[in-house]
Amino acid sequence: MAYNTMGPAEAAAIAEVVASGRMTQGERVTAFEAAIAARHGVKHAILVNSGSSANLIAIEAAFHLAQLRPDLLPQPIQRGDEAIIQGLNWPSTLTPILNRGLRPVFCDIDLSSLNASVEHVDAVRTDRTRMVVAVPVLGNPSHLEELRDYCQANKLVLIEDACESIGAVTERGNAVGTLGLAASFSFYFSHHITTIEGGAVITDDPHIADLCYALRAHGWSRGLQLESFLAFDKTAIDERFCFVIPGYNVRSTDLNAAIGLVQLERLDGMLEARRRIAKGRAAALADTNRVAVPGIDILDRHSWMTTPLLFSDRAHRDRAKQSLEASGVETRPIIVGNMLRHPLARLLDLPAHQPDLPNCDEVFDRGLMIGLSPIANEEDEAVVQEALISAAKA
Repeated sequence: MAYNTMGPAEAAAIAEVVASGRMTQGERVTAFEAAIAARHGVKHAILVNSGSSANLIAIEAAFHLAQLRPDLLPQPIQRGDEAIIQGLNWPSTLTPILNRGLRPVFCDIDLSSLNASVEHVDAVRTDRTRMVVAVPVLGNPSHLEELRDYCQANKLVLIEDACESIGAVTERGNAVGTLGLAASFSFYFSHHITTIEGGAVITDDPHIADLCYALRAHGWSRGLQLESFLAFDKTAIDERFCFVIPGYNVRSTDLNAAIGLVQLERLDGMLEARRRIAKGRAAALADTNRVAVPGIDILDRHSWMTTPLLFSDRAHRDRAKQSLEASGVETRPIIVGNMLRHPLARLLDLPAHQPDLPNCDEVFDRGLMIGLSPIANEEDEAVVQEALISAAKA
């Protein structure tokens, strides 16, 4: 499921950082942040140590903004208010919502994309809804534009958990990550680009950016640009050690950023390879009529972190899993399938209007995903395609 896409250029970049003697957060972090922001046409990128940390500080920044500058958000956000997320997600999408005392409400998904649509979000919205966290699954950008319009019309904050989807493009030509108040990316080892561990928040909002910078480093005032969060008595507090909000230590390092700078330059080529491979796999399955590849209808806007597969039923999925693993093709569930089917759901204070999630159940029961390596050669893919055909027939 994970492939080492690092090569000589990344090794040279690491060696250069080591030789410099400056390996913690420094000028390479700043350069990588600038490169990420420039690629997406946004003003700010904040590098952190994981995509989970990016989710954490993006969602908490929105909550803190509601407390400190409520005039900058369409509605106040208070503890007990609701945040809508789809049932097919990852725990790090959920945890920051719980941390801030918000109540998660889970919506269902569309099986053709694995993403929530406006229809699914609207079905669970109440007068306490304040936030929607959209999850473009495994590189699929479907429904994001409509969700952005819906959130604007209903005065809701939109956060994009785009950890799996850097490089994906919406139907209106916008890069995933640029539609909400803030978005998170992951640079984990098996994702589109890697810093080994790492992630980033991107935003056009300077207040969210300042709060993310502070949250990243203990709630420190260092590096903040706006006076909104810098009102303190400088005669009483050493401004080098002033803390403006409760924060964390989720900083990255110049070592990680140096790898990321090289990987970002290679991203377009690796996206092209991912799309070519996804097309070949879907073509290999076309004659079987028993396996769906969600997202194949938008092949060239999708960024294909993995290949998701929906089998005809649970028994077929189980036989296919055995067949693939026996062929040497590693498998995983499609993320969590349905968060409400996991033991952690017993600890959630779910609202009375929390519905069942039949499409998430379908993914839970019928779904598998297999890895997709942008450095795979034709021989590798021939083996995978043959394994997929055998699995479809299992």
